[in-house]
Amino acid sequence: MKKFAFKILLLSFPLIVLVGLFFLLDPFRLFHTYSNYSDNMFVEPNRDFVSGKMFLKNVEKYHYNSFIFGSSRTMAYKTDSWRKHLPNSASPFVFDASGESIFGIYTKIKFLDQMDAKLDNCLVILCTDCTFRQYDDHKGHIGIKYPGVAGTSWINFYVTFIKDYLDFNFLENYYQYLFTRIFTPSMKGYLETRKMKYDGVTNDVWILDQEKEIQETPVAYYHKRKSIFYSRSSEITIAKQQIPNTPLNMLREISDIFKKHHTNYRIVISPLYAQVRFNPKDLELLQNLFGKEFVFDFSGKNYFTEKVENYYEDSHYRPIVGDSIMNIIYK
Repeated sequence: MKKFAFKILLLSFPLIVLVGLFFLLDPFRLFHTYSNYSDNMFVEPNRDFVSGKMFLKNVEKYHYNSFIFGSSRTMAYKTDSWRKHLPNSASPFVFDASGESIFGIYTKIKFLDQMDAKLDNCLVILCTDCTFRQYDDHKGHIGIKYPGVAGTSWINFYVTFIKDYLDFNFLENYYQYLFTRIFTPSMKGYLETRKMKYDGVTNDVWILDQEKEIQETPVAYYHKRKSIFYSRSSEITIAKQQIPNTPLNMLREISDIFKKHHTNYRIVISPLYAQVRFNPKDLELLQNLFGKEFVFDFSGKNYFTEKVENYYEDSHYRPIVGDSIMNIIYK
């Protein structure tokens, strides 16, 4: 029996070491305290976790009362630009998450309401490709919701991170970079090669390298990425209806919370490169709930989506677009 137990211990020793390193090295930045998530970042963090932790850490100090909700497309809407359209009393915070869904937006707004936070100003960014794709907790370490805000399972949260950490491809690429500090093509999708900056107060995100490259050598930037910027169809494409009962109920509750707080809000449907138009029936539902004058649809074919120069790649649009949209919706 002792020999058998010893063999089990011997066989499981590598796993014990790996799990120990998971807590010690903290590749996903879950356990240690970080004053700045921009420093030495090569594993993409869970933005839902970062946003939630940063809010809870700073709310008593900065008394946030103005919020931007949505996916990583919120990086186009900088709080410095947003302030120009808000009262001097505004204290803005970007409460975003990667691939944010209506579930994530709803749970954040509900969380803020339950903790009696002020919701003086809100900017909600919706996207045709992700907002209404998920009505409950997300899967995978990039998208899973932070239980401290969403009220989801803590066990599932940590199990998800450990499972994705123990994926052989992640382990291979993570430790290879840790020892060599050299990125290889195989690391794409596992490690973050872009230089990002996270504001420790507002939670703004900047893609530094790509923005600099576009400003300095725009022709070369887009030529090098011509395979990413695929040709779009000349025909108009309309998304399928995406708002059945579950997300509709969430939207109703969001509307009620905004009314309760007398929130100055705007709902924006993103101008995505794919040029898929938001479904007119879904748009009508949003307009009926939030008011036509507060819902702005920039999806489909328009001035913003026609220009390749408005995008970093085929997913994220630049702050010049966000600035222009804010000028329109707060005119």
